[in-house]
Amino acid sequence: FKMKLNSKIVVALLLCVVAAITVGMVAAEDLTLPDGATFTVPDGFTVQDDGDGNTALVKDDLAIIVLASDAKSPDDAKKTLESKGYTFKSQKDVSGFGDIKVFEQAYDKDGMPIYGYVCEVDGSSYIVCAANAPSDWDVSNSDNPVNIIIKSIDTSNVSVSYTHLTL
Repeated sequence: FKMKLNSKIVVALLLCVVAAITVGMVAAEDLTLPDGATFTVPDGFTVQDDGDGNTALVKDDLAIIVLASDAKSPDDAKKTLESKGYTFKSQKDVSGFGDIKVFEQAYDKDGMPIYGYVCEVDGSSYIVCAANAPSDWDVSNSDNPVNIIIKSIDTSNVSVSYTHLTL
């Protein structure tokens, strides 16, 4: 039953981006996102990769996905998730991550609580989604896995695409 529940959570989360099926397991300390940024995998989480660059971190009944995002604002992220059938509950500024600005958005998807953390690190946008978080969930706690991930995002290897303007 537990494996089924985890798969259901992972599938629900992957619908955030593109529906996908988990095909393999990877063990890692640091993961690299498609844009070149890296982040630390919190202790106890297993890494599941769908082969399309979407990575889910799973521990017990909690699933987390980290995405490099083209959302320019929390409103962009909200519109995208609502269009995928997520019910928006609330949004708050939870910035307490040094110079990283973070907005927490709470959603409901088929009765499952989903938190989306929209953050900007060195000019690049990321969304960290957590599904099936426990009732005492508090991202400001330094032991919170999302807190660990956001604080560890390293953009030093991000390839930036420049727009050339004709004057």
